Amino acid sequence: MMTGAVPLDWQLTDTYFVVAHLHYVLIGINVFPVIGGIYYWFPKMTGRLMGERLGRWNFWTMFIGFNLGFFPMHIVGLMGMPRRIYTYAPGLGWDTINLITTVGSFVFAVGIGLFLVNLLVSLRRGRPAGANPWDAPTLEWSVPSPAPAYNFVVIPVVASRHPLWEDRLNESPERSSLSRGYRLVQGRETLATTVLDAQPDLILKMPGDSYAPVVLALALSMLFVGLILHSLWCTGIGVAATALAVLVWLWPQRRLGQRAEPAHV
Repeated sequence: MMTGAVPLDWQLTDTYFVVAHLHYVLIGINVFPVIGGIYYWFPKMTGRLMGERLGRWNFWTMFIGFNLGFFPMHIVGLMGMPRRIYTYAPGLGWDTINLITTVGSFVFAVGIGLFLVNLLVSLRRGRPAGANPWDAPTLEWSVPSPAPAYNFVVIPVVASRHPLWEDRLNESPERSSLSRGYRLVQGRETLATTVLDAQPDLILKMPGDSYAPVVLALALSMLFVGLILHSLWCTGIGVAATALAVLVWLWPQRRLGQRAEPAHV
């Protein structure tokens, strides 16, 4: 947004400000949320909690190192330091700021190290998490930790945005159901709903494994090679093979679906 303004971009182009701004944004919106997400989802993935005390040290070390490392880069960029240089003459006024940036980068690296230590230690010695250690409202926290391979035994019937907090919030008389739902146990299936109110209606049979896509790719390759080489026989075979592969791949199955009936578990 800043470099989109021409007068400001004229001042900032090819300076250290651009480097600072890029990494300040990328680390702030990518690295921190990813690490926070790992702390949050670690119990569901492993069945164990990550260490709380080490996690606090991890956050503050990364946060301080991040700002100490990248914020001064904005200032030195505004002072005229160009990007893509590895050394510069003394006395330009950049020395102290770059020293602070270097210290901040090492502090940030220590924070990343604390995260990795916490991750490895928690894998072996973390406290058991239970199904819902955060008292979260969404359905994934209703299954054991770590989650089973099949996720839910039946497809839950969801009646609100916070199915695990419905009794607490009491926003409506309807209640979600985690034990009564629809089972998809006959191969590859998916649930179809009605158009207007999205109520479960049919269990659709999905396509199984097929060689048709591979044959189609090879046939299209032969078709285009024939067109490039002006070869009638190669193009003709490619057209015929393409049509046949498409027909085989898209030919409707006899059993497209069955009426969805809820089941109890």
